[in-house]
Amino acid sequence: MKFTLRFSRAYVVPLWRWYFVGTLALVATNYLSVRVPMQMARGLDLLRAGEPGAAEAAYWIALLGLGVILARTLSRVWFFTPGRIAEFNLRGDFFAHLLHLQPEFYAKQVTGDLLARATSDVTFARAFAGFALLQAGNVVGSMLFGVGQMLALSPTLTLAVALPCVLAFGLMQIATRQIMRLQRQMQQQLGLMSDDLLGAFSGVATIQGFNVEGVFQSRLDGRASDLRRTSLAMTRLRAVGFPLLGVAGGIATWGVLFVGGGAVREGTLTAGQLAAFIALVAFIVMPLRMLGWLLPVLQRSEASLERIYAVLDAEPNRPGALPSPARAPSIELRGLSFLYGERPVLRELSTTLPAGATVGIYGPVGSGKSTLLRVLSRLEHPPRGTVFIDGVDVLDLDLDAYRAALCVVPQAPFLFSETIRENVGFGAPEERVRTAVDAASLGPDVGALPDGLGTVVGERGIALSGGQRQRVALARALLRDAPIVLLDDVLSAVDHATEQELIATLRGRSGATRLVVSHRLSALVHADFILVLDAGRLVDQGTHDELLSRPGAYRDAWLAQQVAA
Repeated sequence: MKFTLRFSRAYVVPLWRWYFVGTLALVATNYLSVRVPMQMARGLDLLRAGEPGAAEAAYWIALLGLGVILARTLSRVWFFTPGRIAEFNLRGDFFAHLLHLQPEFYAKQVTGDLLARATSDVTFARAFAGFALLQAGNVVGSMLFGVGQMLALSPTLTLAVALPCVLAFGLMQIATRQIMRLQRQMQQQLGLMSDDLLGAFSGVATIQGFNVEGVFQSRLDGRASDLRRTSLAMTRLRAVGFPLLGVAGGIATWGVLFVGGGAVREGTLTAGQLAAFIALVAFIVMPLRMLGWLLPVLQRSEASLERIYAVLDAEPNRPGALPSPARAPSIELRGLSFLYGERPVLRELSTTLPAGATVGIYGPVGSGKSTLLRVLSRLEHPPRGTVFIDGVDVLDLDLDAYRAALCVVPQAPFLFSETIRENVGFGAPEERVRTAVDAASLGPDVGALPDGLGTVVGERGIALSGGQRQRVALARALLRDAPIVLLDDVLSAVDHATEQELIATLRGRSGATRLVVSHRLSALVHADFILVLDAGRLVDQGTHDELLSRPGAYRDAWLAQQVAA
């Protein structure tokens, strides 16, 4: 239970005041509960003897019952509330940690599985912090007070009760270990099924367009069948294992009647005490039955917490300590090489990009252009000593501050299913959003939409054209007055006139060093400096005119695009 203990230290122990008061309420609940059978024994014995006082015992039973109801209710409040608080804190920490993990972490994860960890696994953690701790305290209190009172009445009868209960508990432990294994398997299967559902929902237009609904339905049916088999196996184990304590309670009651009846005849036990003992057996059997539910909850929460901590233990971004540039910096590459796994993508890149320059980057598909921008934005970590910002190794810069100094627009921009206003500004004032929209040449398009900036763009911006999505992402970036601007082929879906407007806007941001990736060389004509990549290598560099003056990939591409135009 190492993950449960770790969770307890971090999230449960700080809430000890709640649990302390709840434990006092549990103690009161169990103490008052065992007093009820003793008053019942007193009343029955007084009735059998024909002596007065039975009515007084009945009044005490009613009063004790009210006390049990009140104390039990308060114990639930004082245990379930910190359970919810612990769940809230864990969920917040889990989400915050996910936001700081690098892309290589997500490349190895299944989205649906991460969603299952953030939802159902966190819920099972809350079940431990609330329900499980409450029932554990209830079981301990019931056994201490109940068994203690039973021993006081008759050690012999207590032994008769203990033997079948201990045997049933041992058998149930065997079933619980199997349930634990199946629970881990079921959580993994649930994550895979969730991922299939998310993928189908996101790509429903493609599924319908290619008429492959049956393929995805068959795949989901297979996932659901695996999950059903595992669930049924767990149900069978529970059906066999959990009733064992109930059966043991019935056997224990029979043993009490068999042995206790003789004790009453011999006069070593009164009829009232025997009735009280039977009531105490029922009192302890109930928490023992609850123990049958409690152990799988503990096992399930341990399995869930193991999955949660597998994410929380993943290495986040590696922050440096030095401040990031406040003005347009120079960028230097010194023998930069980068690999995805074992596949080299960038090979020995060395160049210096002047501060405040507009730098174009050209190369065929797969030449490493997008990877270079991902390395510069530190979505991927470069090797130490290969990337320098104003002469400082980029790994030594404070990462959050460095990213705040970036204006990044990826090749495939992501839009949230929110309004254009929210996608651009993320809560920024309306005036700043409108200024950024106009700077991205999106103003006329927004004006033509029915709700203007309040238009909801749909899932991943499906309600917008490709060019509009690019310009929404560009407006989002232009909203930030960043000293480093990284644009990855963001002009590919706009017409020539709009392209020239956007280029003029970008060049007007004199306080930034700009890197612009483009397959359309017309977007790079006015760049101060152009890098030409091929197969991850820097094969040429210079101004537009210099590159056209000598044979090479850049001049070939320019001539081909001029002919096509």
